[in-house]
Amino acid sequence: MGLVLVTGATGEVARGVLPTLEKNFELRLLSLDPPGGDPRHVRADLLDWAALARAMAGAEQVLHLAVAPGHSGVWEDDAFNDQRFDVNVKGTFHVFETARRLGVRRVVQVSSVMVTWGRGMAALRSGGGPVPGDAEPRPVGTYALTKALGEQVARHYAEAHGLEVVILRITAPLDVSDPGLRGKAVRPQQVPVPDLAQAFAKALTVPLPGGRCHCVTVAGDSSKCLWDLGPARRLLGYEPRHRLDDLGVTFAEPFDVREPPGR
Repeated sequence: MGLVLVTGATGEVARGVLPTLEKNFELRLLSLDPPGGDPRHVRADLLDWAALARAMAGAEQVLHLAVAPGHSGVWEDDAFNDQRFDVNVKGTFHVFETARRLGVRRVVQVSSVMVTWGRGMAALRSGGGPVPGDAEPRPVGTYALTKALGEQVARHYAEAHGLEVVILRITAPLDVSDPGLRGKAVRPQQVPVPDLAQAFAKALTVPLPGGRCHCVTVAGDSSKCLWDLGPARRLLGYEPRHRLDDLGVTFAEPFDVREPPGR
C-alpha cells in the first residue's frame, strides 16, 4: 500500500483518527504548524503551490482533512469567511490540481454533513424520512457553502481528469473513550472516532464501482440520526461499531447551535 498524504494533520479530526490509520498506512502529515520530533510531519500551506507539491511528491493517495481552523461551522464573520473560501475552496482546488499533476491515484475529500443541513432541518420539521447519504447539497451558512464548493471541485477532477474521488460528508467526532461521556449531551448524528477512522480507511482502499466519484455520509448510528448510512454501507462496506443509544449519552437537538457543534 502506497504513501498517503494527510492534510490538516494536526486538526481535531486527524488527532482522533491518526492513531488508527497509522497502523495500516504509511502516512505523511501536512499542517501549517507541525510538531517536532516526527519525520512524517511536513510544514506546508495549501495556498503555496511549491510547498504543497513537495509535500505530495510520491503519494498515491490524499486524505484531505484541512479546513479553515478556529471556529465551528455556525460561526459567521467577514474576515473568517474570507479565510474559509481561501482554505476550503481555493486550497481544495490546489490539492486536486497538484494531485493531477503528480499522478496521485485517489483523493478522499472530507466534506461536511452541513452541506445538506437544510435538508436535515426540513426532514426534522416534516417528520419525514432520513436525508439520503448522497443527497444533493442544500447548505446553510458560509462554512457549508465552502464545503459544497469543495465537493464541486472534487467532482470536476474526477469527471474531467479521471482521479478516483471519494467524498465523505462527516459529522462532528465523538470521543467514546471520554470518561465523562455518560450523561453528556451530544447531537444524534455525531460519529464515534473509531467509526470515523474505519470510514477513512475504507475510503482510501475500497474499489470504486462505476464512475470515479462517489459521495456518502458518515454519521453516528443512533435512533434519532437524520442521515441515511445506506450509501456508506454499500460503497465502503462501512458498519458502525458503536450505537450512540448504548453509550449512556443524552441527545441534544441536532441543529441547536448552543449544543456541541455539528460538522
